[in-house]
Amino acid sequence: MTSEALRAAARPADGLSELRATSHGVFWLASAPERGCKRLWRWLDGEAYAVTPPGIDVGSRVNGYGGGAYACLGDNIILVESQSQALLRQSLDSDTPRSWWARPEARYGGLLADLSRQRILAVEEQGDGRHATQRLVTVTEGHCGILAEGADFYGAPALSPDGCWLAWVEWDLPHMPWQRSRLRVAQLDHAGHIGRVETWDGGAAVTQPTFGGDGQLVFMSDHEGWWRPYCLEGMSVRCICKAPADHVPTPWQLGECHHLWRGGTEPADGATLYFEEGAAHVLHVDARGEAIARLLPEATRVIGLAQIEGWLYALTQGPKHAARLERVHLASGEIQQLVALATPEDAPEPSTVSVRVGDAEQVTAFIYAPDGTGTRLPVIVRVHGGPTSASYPVYDPLVYWWVRQGFAVADINPRGSGNWGRKFRERLAGEWGRLDVEDVIALAEALITRGLADPEQLFIRGQSAGGFTVLNALATTSLFRAGASLYGVTDAPHLAEQTHRFESGYLDWLLGDTESQRSRSPRYRVEDIQAPVIFFQGTQDRVVVPAQTLVMADALRERGIVTEVVMFEEEGHGIRHPDNRQRMISDEMAFYMAALSSESQ
Repeated sequence: MTSEALRAAARPADGLSELRATSHGVFWLASAPERGCKRLWRWLDGEAYAVTPPGIDVGSRVNGYGGGAYACLGDNIILVESQSQALLRQSLDSDTPRSWWARPEARYGGLLADLSRQRILAVEEQGDGRHATQRLVTVTEGHCGILAEGADFYGAPALSPDGCWLAWVEWDLPHMPWQRSRLRVAQLDHAGHIGRVETWDGGAAVTQPTFGGDGQLVFMSDHEGWWRPYCLEGMSVRCICKAPADHVPTPWQLGECHHLWRGGTEPADGATLYFEEGAAHVLHVDARGEAIARLLPEATRVIGLAQIEGWLYALTQGPKHAARLERVHLASGEIQQLVALATPEDAPEPSTVSVRVGDAEQVTAFIYAPDGTGTRLPVIVRVHGGPTSASYPVYDPLVYWWVRQGFAVADINPRGSGNWGRKFRERLAGEWGRLDVEDVIALAEALITRGLADPEQLFIRGQSAGGFTVLNALATTSLFRAGASLYGVTDAPHLAEQTHRFESGYLDWLLGDTESQRSRSPRYRVEDIQAPVIFFQGTQDRVVVPAQTLVMADALRERGIVTEVVMFEEEGHGIRHPDNRQRMISDEMAFYMAALSSESQ
């Protein structure tokens, strides 16, 4: 196990994010390999340039997951400094940002430039924990004004090309933005003050409102069962793409863009996603939503889209490539790869396995395995976070490293995952800790039956909500030799009291009443866990607080269960620094090998 191999495995495959296109170039954030912080980059005149200096970490902390951490305001970039959450201004001709706006205990995200008024629109979050509040604000240097307040949460501000209309999304506790949210549309006067405000509420959820070049407002709604684009006509809506599929991922972050619409005398054509069997495809569609062409055919995950001068820019991942910036000319179909993270030529091609669960449902997993193996393999079942997130069939340096060590990896999308429609996403209502556990057990049994998995060498790992599934699976079955919980949920009732405001009502929806939360919390099922467990936890985590992990680990040790805890100073909900990620990978592999060794004795 070489240090270079570990360094490569520790690099994030999705290390590019937050794509924007302006007349001053194309911009995006990239994780710096030496520190894990995010720097702003620019593509201009055929070259990529780092805009922000190495010491500046760009990132929003609104809702704990951030997004929308910068905006281009003319010749200047306004950005959110990750640690302080202050807004900084940096000229495109300079490499030194300076203070522009800050408020004590405030966080900013979803930044949007209002060029005609030389101001920034943003979501402002004030206070901490369960007592935080949000509002939609305008910011100029030294001044902050209020556009909208009163709702619990705000997101996705969008301006019409003429600056006369503003759209945004609101939602209230106990809901998450993909459960129940509403679209707000306001007319702005010359000074940018809000006048008449209209509300469209389809009884479900909305996300990503955007104005086409002709001023037509298009947004995503899942009130008919799928995230599909709708035109707002008066206060009525018309569906553009009627295909029964999600067209955007679940909105965990601010500032996302996964559909774009061009202007013209007729309703605009555009580019949008189309999810099929968990993979994202980019489609060029006409005004009726009919596909003109599939764009960027190597992509199976799209991190963001942007458009300028006839080119569609995209941050993508695929089975054979880590994140890259590429573009396609919408008229000619020419594709150009501009910036790409390193990807080995022998990246494993995923296969898709579907497993029937329940009465007539099925879950899907993406399997990565070493080539040329004719024997049963040690398998790591990997559970994504969320639980309303998703796994994609893409290259991942960590998966590649495991495969090189002789393991197969099974990335599962259990019931409740995104990208499979509203009905599938809502299957976890009141059922978390049961259905997701059923799904990972069904997958493990299917891998054994089909001859891929060695039944004596099955492991399970998961992050955040995935850690909850891991620990509950270990308490339910003896199939797994060991498990790894990465900043995972262990005690739902206490988490509901301690976690940040964004997810404070989520557990009631996922688990039900307090008694259900307790009965399905791993902390209260310690007596049923027999397999070794390793925990990884950031000391600054505000989503799953460190005390949860420590109490759970102590309870397992008291029963004599082999338990390890690896704490990372100054890490939050996720392990970002490359040195910490290398240690995590090394420790996790050593833990699995020790579990195998003890089983053979």
